[in-house]
Amino acid sequence: MSRLAYSTVTNRTPLHHRIMANLPVQASWVDLESGKTVFVNGLTENLGENSALVNLDTLPPVGCEVKLRIFDEEKIIIEVPTHVIRVERDPSKPLAALSVMENLKKWKQNALTAAQDWVTRHWQLNYEEEWVN
Repeated sequence: MSRLAYSTVTNRTPLHHRIMANLPVQASWVDLESGKTVFVNGLTENLGENSALVNLDTLPPVGCEVKLRIFDEEKIIIEVPTHVIRVERDPSKPLAALSVMENLKKWKQNALTAAQDWVTRHWQLNYEEEWVN
């Protein structure tokens, strides 16, 4: 029995970190009913190693392919194809969980670095004076 417990502990899946950052995004997808391309602006809630949770006024359907652009001060940081894996239809905060389909190395380098930079700027602007002794 102890052998089973030992192997369970050592074979755990690694935890994936998420960065809580509010970066501006533009999501676009093709509406299946009309055939027209839908463009929606929003903000990221968090960014993961291969995913993003975004706040959008209009939500894409689950399973849909979405082109996601992340901006930092009017400059495009990255543009990647994503896949909608979940939506939350809360009227006060509609969210879409997107899984990055391609360019994961570039995603980690550009998107996660931009999110970390946002957190640093946000902390410096809002909290630095309160925590200095």
